[in-house]
Amino acid sequence: MLIKSKLLKLASLPVVLALTVSGCSREEPGNATPIPSPSKSASQSQSAGPKDVFGDMRACDLLEPTTTPKGFDLPEVETYESDNGCAAEKSGYASVSIYLVSKAGIDQLSPGQGTKVPTKVGDREAVEIPGDSGTQACTVAIAVTPTSRMTASTSLNRGTNEEACALSREIAEAAEPKLPRGN
Repeated sequence: MLIKSKLLKLASLPVVLALTVSGCSREEPGNATPIPSPSKSASQSQSAGPKDVFGDMRACDLLEPTTTPKGFDLPEVETYESDNGCAAEKSGYASVSIYLVSKAGIDQLSPGQGTKVPTKVGDREAVEIPGDSGTQACTVAIAVTPTSRMTASTSLNRGTNEEACALSREIAEAAEPKLPRGN
């Protein structure tokens, strides 16, 4: 039996070699060049997702020019509403913030405890939400595109929703000219 199995293996060797060699081609003179890979089609590149409408813009760069002259601490990065947020505080007075939200427009903004009041900031559609997080608070949100927004929020230690809205509006109006123009 052992001899028979060895003979079978030896007999099949030429078949295996023939199949292996037939898969190779003879050498041709010249240089080998790789075949270029096909470029991405338009549908493939769009599926990667749209570019952030705010680009390199940072929320702290929009907040600082308004808050520092008013005696607020230097703004610090905050990520409560989006990855691009910034907040500043003035001890005993208020905390304020700006958020650049690239994936939700003003229609998706929750009014919290307040009510959305349509308004304009510059020539842009906006909403003002007095009392969004209770008394002494207000948010002003500006539409950048139908699916992106900037929000300016104020929470006072003492005062009224109207006073909070006045500060939120001041911050929003200062930032608005620097915002990108959406499609």
